[in-house]
Amino acid sequence: MEKIQFSQTDYYVTYRSEKIVFLPKEYHLFNYLYQNPSRIFTREELLNAVWSMENPIDRTVDDHIYRVRKKIQPLSPIMEIKTIRGQGYLLILKEIHKSPLLTDNEVSTQVKSLFHTYHRYGQGDALKLLAENQNVFGFQIDLPNLLYFHFMKGDFSWFLEAHEITFWEKCFYLLHIYSLVESDKEKCFDYFTCALLAEEIPDYHRSEMKLLNRLSLLIFSKQLDEAATLLHQCKKEIVEKNMEGFIPLILLSELWLTLLQQDILRIEATMQETETKLASYPYLRENAHFSIIKGIYWLLKNNQLKAKDFFDEGFQLLQEAKFIPGILMNINMIVFCLEDFGISGTLQTYYQKLKDKYIQEYKLNELHSKIELQLQYHLK
Repeated sequence: MEKIQFSQTDYYVTYRSEKIVFLPKEYHLFNYLYQNPSRIFTREELLNAVWSMENPIDRTVDDHIYRVRKKIQPLSPIMEIKTIRGQGYLLILKEIHKSPLLTDNEVSTQVKSLFHTYHRYGQGDALKLLAENQNVFGFQIDLPNLLYFHFMKGDFSWFLEAHEITFWEKCFYLLHIYSLVESDKEKCFDYFTCALLAEEIPDYHRSEMKLLNRLSLLIFSKQLDEAATLLHQCKKEIVEKNMEGFIPLILLSELWLTLLQQDILRIEATMQETETKLASYPYLRENAHFSIIKGIYWLLKNNQLKAKDFFDEGFQLLQEAKFIPGILMNINMIVFCLEDFGISGTLQTYYQKLKDKYIQEYKLNELHSKIELQLQYHLK
């Protein structure tokens, strides 16, 4: 059976199209029963589990069971709370038949196409809704999309916990997670290069690693001449192979490289050209990244207030896209440019603290050392 989704902060649960809002104690009571299905609990056991620090009246459990039963009535096809006379209560989960849509190839193809469209346009909420309701929509998410979905929402620990997935299938994302926190970008570049040479890397990751990821790391490590050479090669290959989806990203990489070369006239010409071309690609994540780069341009022009406005706009778009790695990547870019341009003070302090906050929230320092062990084993 598909799992019910719990919101611990707002005390509601969702299952498919149903959303049930509880009061705090109702929520904790239901959650406790749900986590222990088919087990009979006495009133005393439920009081100890849910009201351990309080002194409730005798009918507290009965009253709450009554209210929870009423609220979960929409879920009656999949569960019920039963009263066992003289013993207590238990929650029973019922077997539910799979949707017949799962065997309909036309529906499956259409929904997968929709998933890819939402992915391309950076519609994080829609992706999340599809991924969490696969049976409802009549498709099963394939491995490449499953990997992307966990990466997009910042579920980085999952990549180390998913032992059934091989290192090579998730290598692309392990490298990205590692690069979010590793300060030695030349080391990151070397790992990406080693992975690119490995035959085991899936083709759907190989092109991005070859044409985009290493280029970004060369720029981060201030190897600007090498980056310019690689950029020329990548642009040529993208045009020759008509890799339309890579065009916005290579445009933004070129603009960032131009910014670090600090030729104002060339920067402004490249920025105008990029803005014109990006109008044909209304993708949320790419437009967010462009806003961040425009903010970096205003840093270079020594206008920190205007820079901050563009940074705020970019991060708002990334929040809408629900793209956690993009937020971290762009914070890294801002911190890097502030240091490279010799800008200190309030802005530098703010983004460094923001970076530290995200690193702590997503446990990136802990993951870094664990991922490095895997990279050393497989790529050296």
